[in-house]
Order: sequence, then structure tokens, then C-alpha cells
Amino acid sequence: MTVTRALEATRKEAERWRHREKRLLEAMRNVDEERHRLDDELVKVEQQLTYYDSLTRDMKRELGRPGLSSLLSSLRRP
Repeated sequence: MTVTRALEATRKEAERWRHREKRLLEAMRNVDEERHRLDDELVKVEQQLTYYDSLTRDMKRELGRPGLSSLLSSLRRP
């Protein structure tokens, strides 16, 4: 192998690695963007969960558990 061919092979190999690096950096950016999007979505879901937990708690407090007497009186109504 001549020096010229060795230099050309080295140049091609370096170019191949630069191309791989660009693809990897792009993939890492995409993963980072997706992570941020999912983090934002998780915050929204947690807010909804907190809201619905408090809503069901409030509804249970307002309505109370139906007791036997309310069940019997509802059955007696025409």
C-alpha cells in the first residue's frame, strides 16, 4: 500500500466517523426532545390525577356513604 492510498483510506475512515458522529448527535437531540415532551406530559397527568383525587374525595364527603336507612327508604318510594 502506498502512502497516498493509506492517506486516502485514513481520510475516508475519518469521514465515516464524522458522519456517524452527526447521526448520533441528531439521535441524542431527538431523545432529549422526546424526554422533555414526556416530562411535560407527565406533569399534566399528575395535575389531572391530583384534581380528580380531590374531586372524588369532595364528592364522597358531600354525598356520604349511603347507609342502610337511605337504601330502605329509597326502596319504599313508589
